[in-house]
Amino acid sequence: MLQRIQSLYLLAVIIAYVLLFFFPIAEFSVDTTVNYFSLLRITSANSNSTYPFIIAVAVLCAAVLVCIFMYKKRTLQIKMTAIILLAHIALVAAMFYAADTIAKKLGAIAVYDTGAYLALIPMVFLVLAHRAIRKDEKMVRSTDRIR
Repeated sequence: MLQRIQSLYLLAVIIAYVLLFFFPIAEFSVDTTVNYFSLLRITSANSNSTYPFIIAVAVLCAAVLVCIFMYKKRTLQIKMTAIILLAHIALVAAMFYAADTIAKKLGAIAVYDTGAYLALIPMVFLVLAHRAIRKDEKMVRSTDRIR
């Protein structure tokens, strides 16, 4: 299960999701105060809740964990990684949109921090895992043809 390279890629996705909770996504400088936007909190007074982002990351993390343990059903695993990738792209777009919206409310410019770049890492690993699973499935099908 974890000996396969795609399982290691998916494990890296989970690690990146967990790290996303600990790093700020953006910071906003207004006069002398600095406000931060992260998954756990927004430090400005007139801001929205981050609960939708927390729930989305938790659901994606759980989906990736389920996907790791579906190593015997490669075709379903291929479909799941594609769906997770699309959902992750939507999550990243929503995070950047939320950061820009908060910046406009505060009248500041959003300076993207470590969390914003960390959110892009799972995309790379999901694509690599998807390719590795497809390659594995292709190899299994070719050996079935030989028999």
